[in-house]
Amino acid sequence: MATTRISAPLRGLPQQLARLSTRQPALPARCTKTITTSFARPIATSSAARAAVSPAATSAESFVPVVPFAEQKVLATIHQFPSLEPLRFEEFPANHLHLPTRKDILHRAVIYEGDMTRLGTASTKNRWEVRGSERKMRPQKGSGKARVGDVRSPTIRSGGVSHGPRPRDFSTELQKKVYDLAWRTALSYRYRRGELIIVDNAMEIESPSTKLLEHILKYQAKQRGGRGRSLLITLEERPMLEMALEELESGDTTLLWDEVDVKNLLEGSRVLIERAALHNILISHQEDLTHKPLPAFSRRLVRSSPAEDLESVVGWPEFRGLMLTDAADLDAARAAAYESVASTRYAHAESLGPSAQQTQLTLSAYRLLAEAKEAQFKTRTGMPFADYTRIAGQHDALDRFPAVQALDYQISQQTSLGHTADETSPLAANQHYLDVRLLEADKQSLLLDAALLAAQVYEHRAEAHRLAGEEGAAEVALARASVQRTNVDSLDLDAMSARVEVAKQRKRVMLARGDEGGVKRAEKEVREAEEALDRAVVGQEGALGEVQEEGDVVDEVVPEVTTKSEQKS
Repeated sequence: MATTRISAPLRGLPQQLARLSTRQPALPARCTKTITTSFARPIATSSAARAAVSPAATSAESFVPVVPFAEQKVLATIHQFPSLEPLRFEEFPANHLHLPTRKDILHRAVIYEGDMTRLGTASTKNRWEVRGSERKMRPQKGSGKARVGDVRSPTIRSGGVSHGPRPRDFSTELQKKVYDLAWRTALSYRYRRGELIIVDNAMEIESPSTKLLEHILKYQAKQRGGRGRSLLITLEERPMLEMALEELESGDTTLLWDEVDVKNLLEGSRVLIERAALHNILISHQEDLTHKPLPAFSRRLVRSSPAEDLESVVGWPEFRGLMLTDAADLDAARAAAYESVASTRYAHAESLGPSAQQTQLTLSAYRLLAEAKEAQFKTRTGMPFADYTRIAGQHDALDRFPAVQALDYQISQQTSLGHTADETSPLAANQHYLDVRLLEADKQSLLLDAALLAAQVYEHRAEAHRLAGEEGAAEVALARASVQRTNVDSLDLDAMSARVEVAKQRKRVMLARGDEGGVKRAEKEVREAEEALDRAVVGQEGALGEVQEEGDVVDEVVPEVTTKSEQKS
């Protein structure tokens, strides 16, 4: 059905129609079904084939009744989304999904849709609508120049426009039966090329995860031959699918069944359509067959898809609530929702016995936890985790965080103000230096949080890879997590040292103010910070000593085993 939405300009229409094959292939035996009779002679499938039958073959002995094309059936595979696993075959009329390709019909339909979407609002002012005096600019004769009228003349700059565009309606007319035939012709073209993928369930993903959707689209492109954009036609709004497609920026689009045009069906490489949406499209575009218009609120149209397959997904209410969150609070809400759903799925998996469902739920939980930590990493540092992964091995990787750069700028500004205040007021200078120490402490805390979040991301990824059977990727993720954990230990000491410096500088400020009570509180804060730093240093040294002792034991055992093997040899 035609839509009133503003579609893209009709670019490349000759190229789109040129690649359409006008050859009518025979109905393949593996995917077609015709009405059979008791005769063994094959049934002709077109008027041209029936005309080619010789008169001798139409004798009483060899006469076979020809089955009308409208009564023939074709079989289409129904798939399961998102795995595209084949479920069953379903019959469709041949005049719905196996029509010959008619370039002329498709061209007329695409031009009709393009004309319907043209706004026609271009407008200019003629000489009677522009503002200006009606006095003649100069005498008709005697000046040696061309004759001219008033300032509103089209020949004068800033005058009116002659024969300019005016608001108009560009829409054209096309017979409803021809347009319905074009719809089914476009679907038939996709069907015969194997590019019409019909799915039985709602095309909605369990979480708005770009990684999950990217994996699905790559698998579809691999199974359906080559790259290219996909058009996903749904019965209702699929908020998670749309959100993931927008973030993915792969060129794949999703439209409702009543928003699709013939031009949309001819674009792209594949068409994924829900079975209920295909049913509505075929019912809405068969007036040339039934010769009866379809009422606007016909009971034959499917209004909503059953939500059992979505409501049964663990965590679906949280994801549905996430779709209603404001865009400004979406990142923080996403991380919280992912962690909540991950814990729910992990607990549900623990209640199940060893099975494929338990493994799938646990794998999904670890993936959601990894994405939650990635969202928190971006919120904390201002840099997407994927960008940090590419520069993690460089020496200045931590200084490239936008949040760190903002703190460095503030530190430089406060330091310069402190140098200026040294000449005027010691109290003001100490206060500026306290602000510098606080900013430095915030910087060290930010770096510590970044390293901790990165370590957690790699650890969750390692568990997900292990459950998926990807041992090599799991080892790489664990190695990266170990590096980040080492960074966490060193950055933890730096953060504690920064807190000690803050406490000492706060003591100097209290001394400059002459506040004895403040000085005592600052001295207590300094002692507590130094004791915490000492405990952390002793704890890390003890852990390092245990690791070295384990390494020495291994070094002692390995030569002994080697010696025994050498003695045996």
